[in-house]
Amino acid sequence: MKTLRFFSILALVLIGLVVEVAAETRIRCASTTSTQNSGLFDYILPVFEKKTGIKVDVIAVGTGAAIEIGKKGDADVVFVHAKDLELKAVQEGYFVDRHDVMYNDFVIIGPLNDPAKIKGIKSAGEAFRKISQRGSPFVSRGAK
Repeated sequence: MKTLRFFSILALVLIGLVVEVAAETRIRCASTTSTQNSGLFDYILPVFEKKTGIKVDVIAVGTGAAIEIGKKGDADVVFVHAKDLELKAVQEGYFVDRHDVMYNDFVIIGPLNDPAKIKGIKSAGEAFRKISQRGSPFVSRGAK
């Protein structure tokens, strides 16, 4: 009976060690689909994993969903692009050690002859109003 008890305790200890080691060699990153789709993770994660031995599982969802996953504690890292929401989550105590990593620039690209006459306009809203007023064709990837 003592032998069975000893092996049961040993098994529990070993399971605990395996779980602890697994937790140290695998992390979960909640991120945006745009970051995933950009190919950034495909480029940087193999380098990170080779250098650290830590495997990263990426959960690619919308920004709000990624932040919520992080708030629930279901991700070790949250990699999104909504600075105000990020700062609010830090202020509320959900996240720590926040860093700016990159930023988005949205650009309006059109024909050289500039039929909407928007070249040089600094405000995206004003540029879109002019495009609409002139009835110029407009195509978007559907970002919100």
